[in-house]
Amino acid sequence: MQKLLKTFFDFYLKSSIHVALSVVALAKISLIVANFKTEPSLLIFIFLGALSAYNFIKFFPLISSQNLGTEDWVIVSLTLVAMISCMGLFFTMSYLAVGFVLLGGILVLGYAIPFYASATNWRGKKGWKLNLVVMSWICLTVGVPLAYVELFDTVLFLKLAVLQGIYIFVAVLPFEIGDLNTDDKCLQTLPQRFGIVTVKKMGSVILVLGYLITVFNFGIATGISLSTLCVFLILGYGLWKSNENQSPYFARFWIEALPILWCLLIYYF
Repeated sequence: MQKLLKTFFDFYLKSSIHVALSVVALAKISLIVANFKTEPSLLIFIFLGALSAYNFIKFFPLISSQNLGTEDWVIVSLTLVAMISCMGLFFTMSYLAVGFVLLGGILVLGYAIPFYASATNWRGKKGWKLNLVVMSWICLTVGVPLAYVELFDTVLFLKLAVLQGIYIFVAVLPFEIGDLNTDDKCLQTLPQRFGIVTVKKMGSVILVLGYLITVFNFGIATGISLSTLCVFLILGYGLWKSNENQSPYFARFWIEALPILWCLLIYYF
């Protein structure tokens, strides 16, 4: 029984269902702050879009090399269904939402594949990896949700983009620390360039600044500020606990689960 549960749990993580739920949670946070009633079709689209994007990035190299196992083919099939479903919902979206989706899609394509034969993908360019992740997530978690609001609020978009951008930036650091021994040196990730301790200090300072900015933008006793304080403290603790030999579940499950907790805390406060 334990082995069966572990198999299902590993599939849940490997198929990107967990990270897609985290993306949905961040999008829901944007909708809550905007006081916009959630449309189920929007969250379904964001879930399917995130699942498709992550699995495309992970499995495109394996498809190209024809190095897929049985479980991988199941995930690829699931991804194809998600992509087709996304396309159906895509044509019901507003022009502004479509713009954010297309921008995010371009970033994902550039992350995964080169645009011409002699080039590397954008992920392989010096220092680009983290920036691509932050920008593509913001498109889906802030841009698309706010594009559904009747009147797009540019100021609120910038406030949430800064808040979630800071969160995503720091949340990626435990992944980069965990991948320090396997990432290609040409990626020039922050831990590769500055060392683990410096990156942890940098991430902590950014979290403090992010919380202060949140209080300035939304007030000190609001649901978004109180929940942000809790999540940033937990994320800071997780950042300092991360290392090159951390459990594969540490970042892939616990760190990626924080947006779900963040969303629940907003309702609590």
